[in-house]
Amino acid sequence: MSKTKENNYQWISTLRGFAALLVFTAHLPIPFPHLLSFAIGRTGVVLFFLITGYLAVQSRKKRTRKQYVFNRFVRMYPVFWLILIATYIVKIVAWHADFVKHLKDLVLNMTLFNEFLGSDCIIGTSWMMPIQVCFFLLITVLAADFFDSSDKAKSGRADLLFIACSCFTLGISVLRYATGKPFPTAFGLLILSGLIGIKYHDCGGLGGIAKQLALFAATFIPSVILSYRDEAVGYFAAYAAGTALFILAHKLNVSVKAMNMLGDVGFSFFLAADIPHIILEKFIDPTDSAVKLVVFTVIKLAASLVLAYLLTKFIETPMLKKAKAVESKLDR
Repeated sequence: MSKTKENNYQWISTLRGFAALLVFTAHLPIPFPHLLSFAIGRTGVVLFFLITGYLAVQSRKKRTRKQYVFNRFVRMYPVFWLILIATYIVKIVAWHADFVKHLKDLVLNMTLFNEFLGSDCIIGTSWMMPIQVCFFLLITVLAADFFDSSDKAKSGRADLLFIACSCFTLGISVLRYATGKPFPTAFGLLILSGLIGIKYHDCGGLGGIAKQLALFAATFIPSVILSYRDEAVGYFAAYAAGTALFILAHKLNVSVKAMNMLGDVGFSFFLAADIPHIILEKFIDPTDSAVKLVVFTVIKLAASLVLAYLLTKFIETPMLKKAKAVESKLDR
């Protein structure tokens, strides 16, 4: 890979914006067939994890463990907490619910591991974030040069990690099938997607990840069949589409200005979209007619973009600038 292309990450911004748009679209009240809606949203999620992996090691190499943990925490939690509390208040008011009665759910959601603690997600799109947290913790625990393929020994250890995660995912899927309980097979599949993103960045091309893709397929197919029989087609389509789009965007060095702009505010965009959605439902029934659906969609999109822009410009960006100064002082 040439130095120019390696340093040109506009395709990442475009892809991040497109992934956010896919997740947003999947949560619109459009009467898609379930499998199509699922595939659209899950394609966006797969893209997010491939991007996360692609960028993760480079970010880790620049920082000590303490700095990396602090950096990831600041990038994920504070803005999420703000949007979470706002969404909680909007839901309480719109649904005339008891504010105090549901405070436990709010507190558990603040950990991001609420589903593991028996509480549903207040923000529907936040379900994938605890998997990201676990992925970042994995990167933190490992040495900064763990994935350096120029060293055969380290490359071999990275391959063993991929194999171990594949075995873990297969084991989870077998448990889910045998017990009928919702063991998180998706957790393993998305962690593997992140590891593929890491390997792709390291090798710079499709040929370098052929072995990982083959092992992933051997893990993915039986795991999905065992765990998600009714949605298997959607899973197959989403992971294939997500991986293909990721590779093509890199190879073609795609850059779309509108998607770049959306990618810059993508974190707030896909998290905060529930707020205008809930408010709009009080005034417009999108299932009533095609016209109302279009109006609902246009207003929700515009409101979500404005909200994401304001959150990014006046809260996230200033906060990250201040956090950077704190981060630079850690481990001194």
